Amino acid sequence: MKRPLFWIAVCFALGEAYKEAADSSVLIIGLIILAAPVLSVYMDKAGTAMFFYSGKAHGDKDRKNRIVRCVLSMMIFGMISLTGYMNGCAMSKQERLAEELDGQQPGGIEGKVYEIRQSGDEWRVYVYAEWITFGGGDSEETVEYRGRSKVLLYMEDVGSLKTGMKLTLSCSLSRPDSADNPGEFDAREYYSHKGIYIVGKDISILECGEDYSRIGDILFRLRIKSGEITDSVFGETDGSVIKAMLLGDKSGIDRDTKKLFQMNGIAHILAISGVHIAIIGMTLFGVLRRLTGSYMASGIMAISVIVLYGVMTGMASSTVRAMIMMVISVIGQVKGRSPDMLTSAGTASVIQALIDPGIILDAGFQLSFAAVLGMAVPGALMKKLIPTKNKVVSTLVMNLAITLATGPLVIFYYYQFPLYSIFLNLLIVPLVSVIIFVSIVVIAAMLIFPGILQGNEMAVGIGAFPVKLILAIYRQLCEWAMKLPFYSINTGHVSVMMIVVFYMAMVGVLILLVRAKSADCARVRRRMVCLCAAVIMTLCCVCYEAASFDREFRVVFMDVGQGDGILIRAGMGVNILIDGGSSSSNKVGEYVMVPVLKFYGAAHVDYAFVTHGDKDHVSGIQYLLSDTNSGIRIDNLVVPMYGDIENMGELLELAEKRGVNIIYMDGGSQMSCGKDAAKVWLNFLHPSEKTDIKDANDLSAVIRLEYRGYSVLFTGDLGEDGERELISEGGDLSADVLKVGHHGSRYSTSGEFLRAVDPDLAIISAGENNRYGHPHGETLERLDACGADVMSTIDHGAICVEITDGGISVTGYR
Repeated sequence: MKRPLFWIAVCFALGEAYKEAADSSVLIIGLIILAAPVLSVYMDKAGTAMFFYSGKAHGDKDRKNRIVRCVLSMMIFGMISLTGYMNGCAMSKQERLAEELDGQQPGGIEGKVYEIRQSGDEWRVYVYAEWITFGGGDSEETVEYRGRSKVLLYMEDVGSLKTGMKLTLSCSLSRPDSADNPGEFDAREYYSHKGIYIVGKDISILECGEDYSRIGDILFRLRIKSGEITDSVFGETDGSVIKAMLLGDKSGIDRDTKKLFQMNGIAHILAISGVHIAIIGMTLFGVLRRLTGSYMASGIMAISVIVLYGVMTGMASSTVRAMIMMVISVIGQVKGRSPDMLTSAGTASVIQALIDPGIILDAGFQLSFAAVLGMAVPGALMKKLIPTKNKVVSTLVMNLAITLATGPLVIFYYYQFPLYSIFLNLLIVPLVSVIIFVSIVVIAAMLIFPGILQGNEMAVGIGAFPVKLILAIYRQLCEWAMKLPFYSINTGHVSVMMIVVFYMAMVGVLILLVRAKSADCARVRRRMVCLCAAVIMTLCCVCYEAASFDREFRVVFMDVGQGDGILIRAGMGVNILIDGGSSSSNKVGEYVMVPVLKFYGAAHVDYAFVTHGDKDHVSGIQYLLSDTNSGIRIDNLVVPMYGDIENMGELLELAEKRGVNIIYMDGGSQMSCGKDAAKVWLNFLHPSEKTDIKDANDLSAVIRLEYRGYSVLFTGDLGEDGERELISEGGDLSADVLKVGHHGSRYSTSGEFLRAVDPDLAIISAGENNRYGHPHGETLERLDACGADVMSTIDHGAICVEITDGGISVTGYR
């Protein structure tokens, strides 16, 4: 068997992934993947040929030997997978401890600081805790845990705190925040992949040791000083990009720059990875080798520098992977052997998983290894298919291979695919080495000769000019790409199985094409082409699933805090928003609405209805209209003709500026989308020309949705006066689902109104611990009296109502 270490790593990772994900699909995927090494044991070249030729079969003895080897291989791979599973269980005790935390609880910690990082005005201190305690109130039992575990502390100032110091402190302990909406960033999941299940705030240090890590402190100060030099030399905007690329500090990156790079598929240059390690480590190794003439001495020195660099920059998963692979490469050169990329990557993954078991589910870890595997597997196969000495063509082929390897993961985690990233990376990646090299030289010069260069603006400007020019070119290329049609394809979320099928189909097609190209027999070639066609058909089925996966009609009540935000996926590719805003979250559009829309493949919004002009109903829609890099496009803005138009001035102005069509709806108007039985009707009930109310909330648009014989009523912030006016107009108000007016205010959702609507389900959108006391107890009593089931975003996060031929189903995200 070739590359046994790689297959050992695959088995280990599958076992741990099954433990961490607790998903049966992982088990199925594992069995499929493990078939490859088992078959490789069973079939040699002759066995493989049997698949295509009708030649003489192997003898019985040979066949028995193969079966024995196959069974032994399965047993060994199974044991390795079990080892990975047990490694994943190592974190379960810490996870169970964190689950006992109910909200914020006072607690205490004893441990040692292993990393200090600054994020804006806040400091993040990472501690290896040896002792944790919390609880102990009148009605609580004290929980005590002894054993090494990671804890993240949020502090306003670290004072004299240094890496390696032992400390005892009291604080408020909790779990990291979890996502309340699909597609939203999940801090709890993110930190769990790094082995962190508990965070501490309101820190009070009770005792602090004097001993600390001299090397760690020097690296910390070097990082801070290098960051200050970067900002002063390259400016705040470009400096933040350089700090991300060189120092692993992404906290100061300009928001527009970050989104620009993400939307165009070049955000990977902001992460320290193999390119950086190769430039720094392998260049240093080559220089030292020429100076010393010793492979061993130069290897030890280069590895030492790279390890220190990794510690200084925070040891991100991609950095650690690149470091381990570089160490293997250097050891190979010292021994006079060339390293194998797949074996090196497999070894690195096992080492990282042993250190942090949850890391295999981390998006950065997976993308980093996917890029390496892309070069090693599809890259190698495509080079055989397209042999060329042209460097441009060769680079383009390798970029295509990496894109094929990382693209499915990009779609899985970010719900979009930057179509022109292959060509952009062809221009951008080669210049990364120039940025890194020049930046290192400039920063090193400023550190070594501060007195000479501090006031010499011309010399500093000349040194910074190439970097600033290249970054300006990057931005311009991205802006040009975003003007092209289909620059970013919003796929929405896809299934894990679909990703696996894509990878298997891709590798299968490439292998068959390579063999077909080298086959001498026309009959064999025909069979291979037929197999290739079958695999391509499978791939087409995958693409079809991508287009149709999770496309049922649904109404998603987003958890926007204190506000309203509703997405209707009406089928036939039609997406509708009803309101979108929050008074408790200033960035609800960026951090909630955009992720939810992309998750559901709704980057193109056909109609955005606005019930009235309050901030908690429009702030998110204003963001979507104002931010050209959000990736969301609105075609039509629908507002009530006789509603709260005065408070919508800014919103209407933004819509006109972006070229969005504005539709004014009157009470009694109706619009539809879809066909036949799947047709969706939206009836605009209120306000109308006859409405005689002045209060802005009571002028909220009321919309009744009808689909397959079921109905949903949206009421904005309608109060009791508006409800009476609506009832007097005599329209059909009956609904299976009611979006409760004004977030559950006591002055909305009257008994008379509920009798007219008679809902089976009532949805309340309100913020946790809001200052208004929503939803009010009296409102909940009225809802209970009318027999409606009540769900609120406070308790369930985003609430999804699905309507099919079989009826209505409702699920909460939490």
